[in-house]
Amino acid sequence: MMKQIQAGSGALFAAFVFVHLINTFLAAFGIAAYDGFQGAVRVVYQAFFIEMLLLGALLVHLVVGITRIVIEPKRSLSTRARWHRYAGFFLLFVIGGHITAVRGSSWFYGVFPGFEGLAFSIDYAPYYFVPYYFLLGVAGFYHAINGLSVGLPRLGFKLALSNRALRLSTSAVAVAMGAALLGFAGTWTDVGQPYESEFAKLALEILRGFTT
Repeated sequence: MMKQIQAGSGALFAAFVFVHLINTFLAAFGIAAYDGFQGAVRVVYQAFFIEMLLLGALLVHLVVGITRIVIEPKRSLSTRARWHRYAGFFLLFVIGGHITAVRGSSWFYGVFPGFEGLAFSIDYAPYYFVPYYFLLGVAGFYHAINGLSVGLPRLGFKLALSNRALRLSTSAVAVAMGAALLGFAGTWTDVGQPYESEFAKLALEILRGFTT
C-alpha cells in the first residue's frame, strides 16, 4: 500500500515538475516567453485548492519515501535506483528553501520572482545559483521521470522507460537547463533591469536586515 501511495503522490507532483521545467526552458528565449508562459499557467497551479493539493502530495511523497528507506530491509540497488535516491536526497535537502524563496515572497509580500527575479539571483551570486538551479532542474527531472517509470505500473499503467531513453532524456534536460541559465544570465537575451525588479529590492532589503 505504501508503494502505491508513494507512486500516486509522486505522479501528481511530477505533473507540476514538468510544467515548471518547461517554464524554465523558455528562459532561453527571453523575458516575454518565460513570463508569458508563467502568467498563463500560474493562475492554475497557484489556485488555492490545486496548490494545497500539490503541496500535500509533495509532503506525503517525502514522508512515505523516508519511511520506506527506514523500515524496509536494506537491499542492493541498481545504478539507476541509486541515482534516483541521490537525486531524491538532494531535492529533499533544497526543496524547503526553494519553496520559501519562490512562494514566500508572493505569500507574504505579494512579490513574484519572474524572469528578472531569477536573473537577479544569478547575477548576484552566480557561483551558488548557477549550479543550484542546474542541479535542481536535472535532479528534479530525473527523479520525476524515473519515479514515473517505477511507480505508474504499481497503479496499473504500463510505462517502459529503457536506460538509454532515461540517459538521453536527462541529457537533453541538462542541455536545456544550460541554455535557460545562459538566458537568465543575458548571454543572448535581454534580461531587463534585474536589480530594479520588485523581487530584487525585496531580497536586498531582507539581506540587509540579516547583516545589520
